[in-house]
Amino acid sequence: MNVFKKLGYNKFEEEKIVNSHAVNRFRFDTLEKKVMRIFNYFRKHNYTDEQIIRMTVINPTLFNYPNDTLDKRFVFLNNLGYSMGEIVNMSVFSPTILSISEDSILNKINFFQNLGYSKNVIHSMTSLIPSLFSVSSRKLNEKRDFFKSLGFDDKQINKITKDTPSLYTHSLSLLCDKLKYLKACGYDDDRICKMILRCSNIMAMSLERLESKREVLFELGYNLDEVNYMTGVNPIIYVLSEENLNDKFNYFLEKGYSKEEVRLITVKVPNVFSYSLDSLDEKIDVLREARLELELLNRPSYLIQGVSLSYARLSFMRDKKLTIDHTAFNYLVLNNKNFIKKFGVSNEELKERYPYKK
Repeated sequence: MNVFKKLGYNKFEEEKIVNSHAVNRFRFDTLEKKVMRIFNYFRKHNYTDEQIIRMTVINPTLFNYPNDTLDKRFVFLNNLGYSMGEIVNMSVFSPTILSISEDSILNKINFFQNLGYSKNVIHSMTSLIPSLFSVSSRKLNEKRDFFKSLGFDDKQINKITKDTPSLYTHSLSLLCDKLKYLKACGYDDDRICKMILRCSNIMAMSLERLESKREVLFELGYNLDEVNYMTGVNPIIYVLSEENLNDKFNYFLEKGYSKEEVRLITVKVPNVFSYSLDSLDEKIDVLREARLELELLNRPSYLIQGVSLSYARLSFMRDKKLTIDHTAFNYLVLNNKNFIKKFGVSNEELKERYPYKK
């Protein structure tokens, strides 16, 4: 039986390997032995057959690596601080991590250190996106220059790429296309930069995915200005699933608010799309218990405030025998400085005095 078929390769994968420059000079019986050796080797290192197939299709050169050479690479990566689990994930995602030179890996680590990344950040970035080790320093600098052209400084670029290290692997043309798209949507340069700083992942998403989130919002009844305002203030909306966006909108409808009221709440506080339903439940339940849920329409920003603080302030006002009405609601959302000025007690004191229990 064909060894490739036996191990689970499909016809396309088999042909890709057999025709690759790495193994096309071998007789089939020789190649068969190499394939079985590599499979047995990686199986002993807790790789699944599916992972081994993926790795060898991407990098057939692995069939030519002796076991002791691979052993040395595992030891080398482990000595750099990567766990065996991380090494497995890294090599499945980017098999070249097992074949590029040790100097290339060390030079790339030094390159990132010289840019100001800490060792822990470099570890996190490269374990998540191991293909960074295969990107030339020139290409990495090209991406940094792109962000510098937008007005970001080195510290900000480090934050952006720390949050979304895959940006280093994108082509300049893709990044430029993303920028053009955001401008065409109606965002100005300053807003785009703020969006990238808050959610750099938007620069790694496809145009189709970005557009799909806008379409969901339009279908929910928001106009262009509202969509741009909400996503400008809270670009994380672009990362959320379409189902999540619909669920969040429907959540408020199920609480008894009309479509127009939901639009009012979410436009004024776009961050609600990022909150969990449990978190929203807790905040709204605190209002309902105090019969203040309609006040949410006057001050949707209440939803930004932590539930523990809202609970503590309401408990405090009840103890003070205050009438829990519109005026009390305004006290509820005062900033700490003004609440102290009015009542002589701080947020922290209140939360200690009236601990919130779910």
